[in-house]
Amino acid sequence: MSKRKGKNLNHARNMDIDAWRERQVISRLKARLAENNRQFALEHAGDTDEQLRELVRRKAAEKGRMLHPLELPGGDYLKSRLGDWNRLAVMIGYPPLRDRQGERAYRRLFDREAELFAQERRARKKEKRMKAQQKREHSRAISESQ
Repeated sequence: MSKRKGKNLNHARNMDIDAWRERQVISRLKARLAENNRQFALEHAGDTDEQLRELVRRKAAEKGRMLHPLELPGGDYLKSRLGDWNRLAVMIGYPPLRDRQGERAYRRLFDREAELFAQERRARKKEKRMKAQQKREHSRAISESQ
């Protein structure tokens, strides 16, 4: 999913950094989606299929289009309970999903997760630099006091 032309390699570790970063983001995204589905399933286990259809209908009305299951919290759970998504779309008054809508939904989720991952890495690196600087300053203070 990386948009760079050249490879970003770490020759000391013989690894492709971009591929590593992509694997990290994908695993985080899968875990986040699984947790969202698990949480949604716990909250809506007692709901009837009609209540779930109404929930999908409301969310679709907010966006003005039928949403892909990836765009809904608990989309996998909803899909497992309500069946074929395109038939559901027609049932609640929307045209079936376009072929590329799922790809775009996944790309948006991936990009959002990649940005969160990058922010966390920057914060960890900054914290690591600050700790190293504090350690150097502490060592310098000790050596000056002696």
